[in-house]
Amino acid sequence: MAVNAVTKDSKIKLNLDGGIDQNGKQIVKSKTYSKVKGAATNEDVYSVAIALTGLQKLPVVSIRRIDEVELVESI
Repeated sequence: MAVNAVTKDSKIKLNLDGGIDQNGKQIVKSKTYSKVKGAATNEDVYSVAIALTGLQKLPVVSIRRIDEVELVESI
């Protein structure tokens, strides 16, 4: 049985620097933006994410793309 992966929607997740806690560990907060088209290129998603970083109060630690994939059986 062959299975195909069909990319549906994607999300952009920004991990933000929330400072340091009392134990000296970094606090990471996140903000997720949904309804990103699955067909969007990584370069386009990154460009949008960079634009969104300018709207954040906290510094950005990392940018992630989360893809939602539907698995369907090939006929």
